[in-house]
This record gives sequence, C-alpha cells and structure tokens, in this order.
Amino acid sequence: MLLADEVGGLTELITRRFPDSTVHWFQEPAEPVAGEFVVLLKQEVRRSDSRSHTLLERQYAIGYYASTVETALYEMESLSRYVMNESTDSGEAGSAGTLSIRVDSFTITSAEPLENGLQKCQGALLVQSREPIRFRSQDKIKHMEFRTTNN
Repeated sequence: MLLADEVGGLTELITRRFPDSTVHWFQEPAEPVAGEFVVLLKQEVRRSDSRSHTLLERQYAIGYYASTVETALYEMESLSRYVMNESTDSGEAGSAGTLSIRVDSFTITSAEPLENGLQKCQGALLVQSREPIRFRSQDKIKHMEFRTTNN
C-alpha cells in the first residue's frame, strides 16, 4: 500500500471517531490548536517475507493537542480503543484504504506540556501489510504435442 493511502486511511479512522477534529499529515502544525491531531511517519521497515511477498512494517506517531493532561490522555485512549477494537466493523466499509490497514499495536505515552500552554499526548501505531513481488512475465505455452507408443 502506498504511504499516502495508508495515512489517508488512518486519517479517515481518526475523523470517523472525532468528526470535528482537524488532522495534519506528515508534519506538526506551526501553531497547534486544542482538538487537533497530527500523523507522522516514524519508521518504515521492509523485510522479505516469502518468495512472492515483502513484509512492510510502518510505525506512525499520532499526536493529539488538548488544553488539559486528562483530556489529552482520555481522547488518545478513546482513539486507541476505537482503532484496535471497533474500527474493524464490516458495516463501516468507507474506503478501500481503511479496510486493508492491519494495526498490530497502539502505544500511548504521557502528555507533555508545550510552550503555548497546550498538552500533547502521543501514541505510536504499528501497521503491517504485505506487498506482492513483481515477477518477469513468462511466455505461455501455445502448442503441445503428445506422442505415445504401444508396446
């Protein structure tokens, strides 16, 4: 899955749970406002899974800005529960990107104060997917003959 599609799927999950929130992609806002989220790519690892697939692991940092520590922690816990337990409902088949995201873990860290007085709570999200390896196309057999002899 392309990075932009995966981040778009994560953004869709966040906005489905918090419809009034703004979600920033790939970089933190210059002046954050309470109630905003940010999705940052922390790490991407590709491993050989088999002869036909590559295992892709991406780790994202999801940040939430709030006016109090309690609000920041409660909202991140709510997002964590939603992503891990509730977002896989078959009735919520919004886009193709959302359904193919497999979240392995969601880790929340304590909220930290920012210079502007807001609190930022951050969560680490580990996502796995498999990508097919391209093979050189082979020519098809167009004609076959069988010869048999009787003894």
